[in-house]
Amino acid sequence: MTAGTFGLSVALVLGCASLALAETKTIDRTLPLSPTGTVALEAHNGSIEVRTWDRPEVEVHVRIDWAGVSASSYRFRATTVDVDGSADRVSIRWNSPDRYGWGLWSLFEDGWVGPDVRYTVTAPRNARLEIQNHNAETDIRDVNAAVRIGTHNGTVRVANLTGPLDLGMHNGWARVDFASFSRDSRIVTHNGSVELALPAASKFSFSARGHHVRVDSDFPLARQASYFDPRWGSSGSINGGGPNLEVVTNNGSVHLRSK
Repeated sequence: MTAGTFGLSVALVLGCASLALAETKTIDRTLPLSPTGTVALEAHNGSIEVRTWDRPEVEVHVRIDWAGVSASSYRFRATTVDVDGSADRVSIRWNSPDRYGWGLWSLFEDGWVGPDVRYTVTAPRNARLEIQNHNAETDIRDVNAAVRIGTHNGTVRVANLTGPLDLGMHNGWARVDFASFSRDSRIVTHNGSVELALPAASKFSFSARGHHVRVDSDFPLARQASYFDPRWGSSGSINGGGPNLEVVTNNGSVHLRSK
């Protein structure tokens, strides 16, 4: 056997071993929830998808995948998602026995070795959302109530939002499409990029401030931001003014898009 053939054989064996370790488990729950209740979700890695309907209940589907790249598969077996709640609040929470440590020291082992967790949630369209995540992709559509998101190293997409937005983001980007804008919203970012799309006829009062903030706007603003001058900000009363749209950012950019 040549050295090349031997190397290929070893690679195939190792690849098959990794595939043999790959595992998947799912969690499915349906809980009653008031049409104006709250859905709270805490996640670490993976993805979050939220859709809405007119039923007074929340449907939760969770898929937990283990790639089988490490001997430490106990993390897969021990990782779960707790789903519980009442008529007014449903809680969805990632749960791992070493939830605050294993992602760090595992970097010295063979890279990220935690399982990948994907959430698919369907909730009443008038239910409030509270989402906290780390390193997760978040996709939300068709919500008529308040949305609060806190994310670290994540991405956020929100489409057809009618309710107010409270977004806190550290490293990452967000794209938010408002179906209408009728209540105060606030966005705080650090090293983030945000695009906000609003109907052209929206009436709102906009302000952006921070350190090294860049603002691009399809709407006329009274004062334009300067990326190089941290003392400057940007503000304007759009179509006569209305609810406040406030952005506070450190080393970030904001794009206001008229649609």
